[in-house]
Amino acid sequence: MTTANYTVLQSDEQFPEVFDPASTTIYALNFWAAWAPPCAQMNEVFEELAAKNSAVKFIKIEAEKFPDISEEYEIAAVPSFVIVKEGKVIDRVEGANAPELSKAIAKYSGSASSTAASASAAGSNVAHSVAPPSLSPEEMNARLKELTSSSSVMIFIKGTPTAPRCQFSRQLLEILTAQNIRFSSFNILADDEVRQAMKSFSDWPTFPQVYVKGEFVGGLDVVKEMVASGEFQALVPAEKDLKTRMDELVNKAPLMIFIKGSPETPRCGFSKKLVALLADQSVTYDSFDILEDDDIRQGLKTHVDWPTFPMVFFKGELLGGLDIITEMVENGEFTQVVAEVKSPSQ
Repeated sequence: MTTANYTVLQSDEQFPEVFDPASTTIYALNFWAAWAPPCAQMNEVFEELAAKNSAVKFIKIEAEKFPDISEEYEIAAVPSFVIVKEGKVIDRVEGANAPELSKAIAKYSGSASSTAASASAAGSNVAHSVAPPSLSPEEMNARLKELTSSSSVMIFIKGTPTAPRCQFSRQLLEILTAQNIRFSSFNILADDEVRQAMKSFSDWPTFPQVYVKGEFVGGLDVVKEMVASGEFQALVPAEKDLKTRMDELVNKAPLMIFIKGSPETPRCGFSKKLVALLADQSVTYDSFDILEDDDIRQGLKTHVDWPTFPMVFFKGELLGGLDIITEMVENGEFTQVVAEVKSPSQ
Protein backbone atom coordinates (compact mmCIF):
# COMPACT_ATOMS: atom_id res chain seq x y z
CA MET A 1 0.00 0.00 0.00
CA THR A 2 1.26 3.46 -0.96
CA THR A 3 -0.62 6.69 -0.37
CA ALA A 4 0.27 10.35 0.08
CA ASN A 5 0.40 9.95 3.86
CA TYR A 6 1.79 6.39 4.13
CA THR A 7 5.42 5.40 3.52
CA VAL A 8 7.31 2.14 3.90
CA LEU A 9 10.86 3.29 4.58
CA GLN A 10 13.36 1.85 2.10
CA SER A 11 16.62 3.61 3.02
CA ASP A 12 18.23 5.90 5.57
CA GLU A 13 18.46 8.59 2.90
CA GLN A 14 14.70 8.44 2.39
CA PHE A 15 13.89 9.23 6.03
CA PRO A 16 14.66 13.00 5.93
CA GLU A 17 12.67 13.17 2.68
CA VAL A 18 9.47 11.88 4.33
CA PHE A 19 10.04 13.10 7.89
CA ASP A 20 10.53 16.79 8.72
CA PRO A 21 11.27 17.30 12.45
CA ALA A 22 10.60 21.02 12.14
CA SER A 23 7.12 20.48 10.75
CA THR A 24 3.92 20.79 12.76
CA THR A 25 2.68 17.68 10.96
CA ILE A 26 1.82 14.72 13.18
CA TYR A 27 3.92 11.66 12.32
CA ALA A 28 3.12 8.09 13.36
CA LEU A 29 6.16 5.79 13.25
CA ASN A 30 5.63 2.02 13.21
CA PHE A 31 8.74 0.07 14.29
CA TRP A 32 8.28 -3.58 13.32
CA ALA A 33 10.18 -6.80 12.56
CA ALA A 34 9.36 -9.67 10.24
CA TRP A 35 10.28 -12.27 12.86
CA ALA A 36 7.79 -10.95 15.46
CA PRO A 37 4.27 -12.42 14.87
CA PRO A 38 2.36 -9.57 16.61
CA CYS A 39 3.71 -7.13 14.03
CA ALA A 40 1.77 -8.72 11.16
CA GLN A 41 -1.65 -7.86 12.59
CA MET A 42 -0.54 -4.44 13.82
CA ASN A 43 0.85 -3.59 10.37
CA GLU A 44 -2.66 -4.13 8.98
CA VAL A 45 -4.13 -1.89 11.69
CA PHE A 46 -1.47 0.76 10.93
CA GLU A 47 -2.38 0.73 7.22
CA GLU A 48 -6.08 1.00 7.99
CA LEU A 49 -5.44 3.96 10.28
CA ALA A 50 -3.43 5.65 7.53
CA ALA A 51 -6.31 5.22 5.10
CA LYS A 52 -8.73 6.86 7.53
CA ASN A 53 -6.50 9.69 8.88
CA SER A 54 -5.11 11.78 6.02
CA ALA A 55 -3.93 14.54 8.39
CA VAL A 56 -1.35 12.21 9.93
CA LYS A 57 1.73 10.95 8.09
CA PHE A 58 2.39 7.25 8.72
CA ILE A 59 5.90 5.78 8.30
CA LYS A 60 6.53 2.03 8.56
CA ILE A 61 10.11 1.35 9.72
CA GLU A 62 11.76 -2.08 9.93
CA ALA A 63 13.50 -1.67 13.30
CA GLU A 64 16.60 -3.78 12.67
CA LYS A 65 17.12 -2.52 9.12
CA PHE A 66 17.36 1.04 10.48
CA PRO A 67 19.17 0.71 13.84
CA ASP A 68 20.12 4.39 14.10
CA ILE A 69 16.50 5.50 13.82
CA SER A 70 15.42 2.80 16.26
CA GLU A 71 18.12 3.90 18.70
CA GLU A 72 17.09 7.54 18.40
CA TYR A 73 13.53 6.70 19.40
CA GLU A 74 14.60 4.23 22.15
CA ILE A 75 12.92 1.22 20.58
CA ALA A 76 13.45 -1.77 22.88
CA ALA A 77 10.77 -4.10 21.52
CA VAL A 78 8.52 -4.57 18.50
CA PRO A 79 5.94 -3.61 17.60
CA SER A 80 6.35 -0.07 18.93
CA PHE A 81 4.56 3.04 17.73
CA VAL A 82 5.86 6.57 18.25
CA ILE A 83 3.83 9.73 17.67
CA VAL A 84 6.02 12.74 16.82
CA LYS A 85 5.33 16.45 16.35
CA GLU A 86 7.93 19.15 15.77
CA GLY A 87 10.70 16.63 16.39
CA LYS A 88 9.38 15.67 19.84
CA VAL A 89 7.83 12.38 20.92
CA ILE A 90 4.34 13.20 22.17
CA ASP A 91 3.03 9.66 22.66
CA ARG A 92 4.02 6.01 22.51
CA VAL A 93 2.19 2.73 22.17
CA GLU A 94 4.27 -0.35 22.90
CA GLY A 95 3.19 -3.86 22.01
CA ALA A 96 0.29 -5.25 19.98
CA ASN A 97 -2.36 -2.95 21.41
CA ALA A 98 -4.68 -1.99 18.56
CA PRO A 99 -7.27 -0.11 20.65
CA GLU A 100 -4.58 2.01 22.33
CA LEU A 101 -2.96 2.84 18.99
CA SER A 102 -6.36 3.76 17.55
CA LYS A 103 -7.02 6.01 20.52
CA ALA A 104 -3.65 7.76 20.16
CA ILE A 105 -4.13 8.42 16.45
CA ALA A 106 -7.65 9.73 17.06
CA LYS A 107 -6.35 12.03 19.79
CA TYR A 108 -3.75 13.70 17.61
CA SER A 109 -5.49 13.59 14.25
CA GLY A 110 -8.59 15.30 15.59
CA SER A 111 -10.69 12.70 13.81
CA ALA A 112 -13.13 10.92 16.07
CA SER A 113 -13.90 8.51 13.27
CA SER A 114 -10.40 7.03 13.44
CA THR A 115 -11.19 5.16 16.64
CA ALA A 116 -14.24 3.51 15.18
CA ALA A 117 -12.51 2.74 11.90
CA SER A 118 -9.43 1.16 13.42
CA ALA A 119 -11.44 -0.63 16.07
CA SER A 120 -13.41 -2.15 13.21
CA ALA A 121 -10.14 -3.13 11.54
CA ALA A 122 -8.85 -4.76 14.71
CA GLY A 123 -12.28 -5.79 16.05
CA SER A 124 -12.50 -9.35 17.21
CA ASN A 125 -9.00 -10.00 15.88
CA VAL A 126 -7.30 -7.90 18.56
CA ALA A 127 -6.95 -10.91 20.86
CA HIS A 128 -5.09 -12.70 18.08
CA SER A 129 -2.69 -9.79 17.54
CA VAL A 130 -0.81 -10.74 20.69
CA ALA A 131 1.49 -13.73 20.36
CA PRO A 132 0.54 -16.71 22.51
CA PRO A 133 2.66 -17.29 25.60
CA SER A 134 6.03 -18.58 24.43
CA LEU A 135 7.21 -19.93 27.78
CA SER A 136 5.90 -22.69 30.02
CA PRO A 137 5.27 -21.79 33.69
CA GLU A 138 8.61 -23.35 34.60
CA GLU A 139 10.43 -21.47 31.85
CA MET A 140 8.75 -18.20 32.82
CA ASN A 141 9.74 -18.71 36.45
CA ALA A 142 13.34 -19.24 35.37
CA ARG A 143 13.13 -16.15 33.17
CA LEU A 144 11.86 -14.02 36.07
CA LYS A 145 14.57 -15.31 38.39
CA GLU A 146 17.13 -14.35 35.77
CA LEU A 147 15.58 -10.91 35.34
CA THR A 148 15.25 -10.11 39.04
CA SER A 149 18.85 -11.18 39.65
CA SER A 150 20.37 -9.55 36.56
CA SER A 151 21.42 -6.42 38.48
CA SER A 152 22.14 -5.61 42.11
CA VAL A 153 19.17 -3.24 42.03
CA MET A 154 16.52 -4.20 39.48
CA ILE A 155 13.33 -2.22 38.99
CA PHE A 156 10.25 -3.13 36.97
CA ILE A 157 8.56 0.02 35.74
CA LYS A 158 6.18 1.36 33.13
CA GLY A 159 8.38 2.86 30.44
CA THR A 160 12.11 3.49 30.55
CA PRO A 161 14.35 5.61 32.81
CA THR A 162 14.43 8.31 30.13
CA ALA A 163 10.71 8.07 29.35
CA PRO A 164 8.70 6.81 32.34
CA ARG A 165 5.07 6.12 31.49
CA CYS A 166 3.40 6.61 34.87
CA GLN A 167 3.84 8.95 37.84
CA PHE A 168 4.75 6.15 40.24
CA SER A 169 7.56 4.93 37.98
CA ARG A 170 8.73 8.53 37.60
CA GLN A 171 8.78 9.04 41.38
CA LEU A 172 10.79 5.86 41.91
CA LEU A 173 13.35 6.93 39.31
CA GLU A 174 13.67 10.35 40.96
CA ILE A 175 14.28 8.74 44.36
CA LEU A 176 16.95 6.34 43.09
CA THR A 177 18.66 9.09 41.11
CA ALA A 178 18.67 11.44 44.10
CA GLN A 179 20.32 8.71 46.18
CA ASN A 180 22.94 8.03 43.45
CA ILE A 181 21.86 4.40 43.33
CA ARG A 182 22.78 2.52 40.18
CA PHE A 183 20.04 0.26 38.88
CA SER A 184 18.81 -1.63 35.85
CA SER A 185 15.23 -1.58 34.67
CA PHE A 186 12.67 -3.61 32.75
CA ASN A 187 9.81 -1.97 30.86
CA ILE A 188 6.75 -4.05 31.74
CA LEU A 189 4.72 -2.28 29.03
CA ALA A 190 6.93 -3.91 26.39
CA ASP A 191 6.18 -7.47 27.53
CA ASP A 192 2.72 -8.18 28.89
CA GLU A 193 3.60 -11.82 29.54
CA VAL A 194 6.32 -10.76 31.98
CA ARG A 195 4.08 -8.02 33.36
CA GLN A 196 1.34 -10.45 34.39
CA ALA A 197 3.71 -13.15 35.60
CA MET A 198 5.59 -10.70 37.84
CA LYS A 199 2.43 -10.04 39.86
CA SER A 200 2.30 -13.68 40.98
CA PHE A 201 6.07 -14.10 41.16
CA SER A 202 6.43 -11.16 43.57
CA ASP A 203 3.00 -11.66 45.17
CA TRP A 204 2.54 -7.95 44.55
CA PRO A 205 -0.29 -6.67 42.32
CA THR A 206 1.07 -3.30 41.18
CA PHE A 207 4.08 -1.60 39.65
CA PRO A 208 6.76 -0.41 40.05
CA GLN A 209 8.46 -3.34 41.78
CA VAL A 210 11.98 -3.23 43.22
CA TYR A 211 14.45 -6.10 43.71
CA VAL A 212 17.79 -5.91 45.47
CA LYS A 213 20.26 -8.80 45.09
CA GLY A 214 17.49 -10.92 43.60
CA GLU A 215 15.14 -10.40 46.56
CA PHE A 216 11.85 -8.54 46.35
CA VAL A 217 11.85 -5.32 48.38
CA GLY A 218 8.47 -3.80 47.54
CA GLY A 219 6.82 -1.01 45.62
CA LEU A 220 7.15 2.76 45.65
CA ASP A 221 5.75 3.36 49.15
CA VAL A 222 7.97 0.71 50.73
CA VAL A 223 11.07 2.13 49.01
CA LYS A 224 10.14 5.65 50.16
CA GLU A 225 9.97 4.48 53.78
CA MET A 226 13.23 2.51 53.52
CA VAL A 227 15.07 5.47 51.95
CA ALA A 228 13.76 7.83 54.64
CA SER A 229 15.02 5.48 57.37
CA GLY A 230 18.34 4.77 55.64
CA GLU A 231 17.53 1.07 55.42
CA PHE A 232 17.48 1.00 51.62
CA GLN A 233 20.91 2.61 51.28
CA ALA A 234 22.36 0.05 53.70
CA LEU A 235 20.80 -2.75 51.66
CA VAL A 236 22.28 -1.64 48.34
CA PRO A 237 25.75 -3.09 47.65
CA ALA A 238 28.76 -0.82 47.26
CA GLU A 239 28.97 0.72 43.79
CA LYS A 240 31.52 -0.48 41.25
CA ASP A 241 32.81 1.75 38.50
CA LEU A 242 31.69 1.00 34.94
CA LYS A 243 35.02 -0.42 33.74
CA THR A 244 35.11 -2.88 36.64
CA ARG A 245 31.56 -3.96 35.89
CA MET A 246 32.31 -4.47 32.20
CA ASP A 247 35.50 -6.42 32.92
CA GLU A 248 33.62 -8.67 35.33
CA LEU A 249 30.82 -9.25 32.85
CA VAL A 250 32.97 -10.16 29.85
CA ASN A 251 34.80 -12.66 32.09
CA LYS A 252 31.66 -14.00 33.76
CA ALA A 253 31.85 -17.20 31.66
CA PRO A 254 34.40 -18.56 29.16
CA LEU A 255 31.91 -17.87 26.37
CA MET A 256 29.86 -14.74 27.06
CA ILE A 257 27.36 -13.08 24.74
CA PHE A 258 25.77 -9.64 24.99
CA ILE A 259 22.39 -9.60 23.30
CA LYS A 260 19.03 -7.84 23.24
CA GLY A 261 16.81 -9.96 25.45
CA SER A 262 17.63 -13.43 26.73
CA PRO A 263 18.41 -16.72 24.95
CA GLU A 264 14.83 -17.82 25.74
CA THR A 265 13.27 -14.58 24.50
CA PRO A 266 15.65 -12.69 22.17
CA ARG A 267 14.42 -9.18 21.45
CA CYS A 268 15.93 -8.65 17.99
CA GLY A 269 16.53 -10.73 14.89
CA PHE A 270 20.33 -10.60 15.13
CA SER A 271 20.29 -11.83 18.74
CA LYS A 272 17.82 -14.54 17.77
CA LYS A 273 20.11 -15.72 14.94
CA LEU A 274 23.14 -15.79 17.24
CA VAL A 275 21.31 -17.84 19.87
CA ALA A 276 20.19 -20.33 17.19
CA LEU A 277 23.74 -20.50 15.80
CA LEU A 278 25.23 -21.28 19.22
CA ALA A 279 22.54 -23.88 19.83
CA ASP A 280 23.54 -25.60 16.59
CA GLN A 281 27.16 -25.60 17.79
CA SER A 282 26.14 -27.16 21.15
CA VAL A 283 28.26 -24.81 23.24
CA THR A 284 27.61 -23.62 26.77
CA TYR A 285 27.62 -19.90 27.40
CA ASP A 286 26.25 -17.14 29.60
CA SER A 287 24.45 -14.03 28.41
CA PHE A 288 23.70 -10.43 29.36
CA ASP A 289 20.66 -8.46 28.22
CA ILE A 290 21.99 -5.05 27.17
CA LEU A 291 18.45 -3.63 27.07
CA GLU A 292 18.37 -3.79 30.86
CA ASP A 293 21.47 -1.66 31.49
CA ASP A 294 22.13 1.29 29.21
CA ASP A 295 25.46 2.09 30.92
CA ILE A 296 26.78 -1.33 29.93
CA ARG A 297 25.17 -1.08 26.51
CA GLN A 298 26.85 2.21 25.67
CA GLY A 299 30.05 1.58 27.63
CA LEU A 300 30.88 -1.69 25.87
CA LYS A 301 30.81 -0.01 22.48
CA THR A 302 33.71 2.20 23.54
CA HIS A 303 35.36 -0.38 25.80
CA VAL A 304 35.98 -2.82 22.92
CA ASP A 305 35.61 -0.39 19.99
CA TRP A 306 32.67 -2.29 18.51
CA PRO A 307 29.52 -0.30 17.62
CA THR A 308 26.75 -2.90 17.45
CA PHE A 309 25.17 -5.86 19.20
CA PRO A 310 25.22 -8.78 19.66
CA MET A 311 28.82 -9.16 20.87
CA VAL A 312 30.55 -12.46 21.62
CA PHE A 313 33.48 -12.80 24.05
CA PHE A 314 35.71 -15.76 24.74
CA LYS A 315 37.87 -15.68 27.87
CA GLY A 316 37.33 -11.95 28.15
CA GLU A 317 38.37 -11.17 24.58
CA LEU A 318 35.98 -9.95 21.90
CA LEU A 319 35.49 -12.41 19.04
CA GLY A 320 33.05 -10.19 17.16
CA GLY A 321 29.42 -9.85 16.20
CA LEU A 322 26.99 -12.11 14.36
CA ASP A 323 28.66 -11.83 10.93
CA ILE A 324 32.11 -12.70 12.25
CA ILE A 325 30.82 -15.61 14.34
CA THR A 326 28.91 -16.91 11.31
CA GLU A 327 32.11 -16.79 9.24
CA MET A 328 34.08 -18.52 12.01
CA VAL A 329 31.49 -21.30 12.17
CA GLU A 330 31.51 -21.75 8.40
CA ASN A 331 35.31 -22.05 8.16
CA GLY A 332 35.65 -24.22 11.28
CA GLU A 333 37.58 -21.66 13.29
CA PHE A 334 34.84 -21.23 15.89
CA THR A 335 34.91 -24.92 16.86
CA GLN A 336 38.67 -24.76 17.40
CA VAL A 337 38.50 -21.61 19.52
CA VAL A 338 35.67 -22.72 21.81
CA ALA A 339 36.45 -26.42 21.97
CA GLU A 340 36.57 -26.39 25.77
CA VAL A 341 32.99 -25.15 26.09
CA LYS A 342 31.49 -27.78 23.78
CA SER A 343 28.87 -29.87 25.54
CA PRO A 344 30.04 -33.37 26.58
CA SER A 345 27.77 -35.01 23.99
CA GLN A 346 29.81 -33.37 21.26
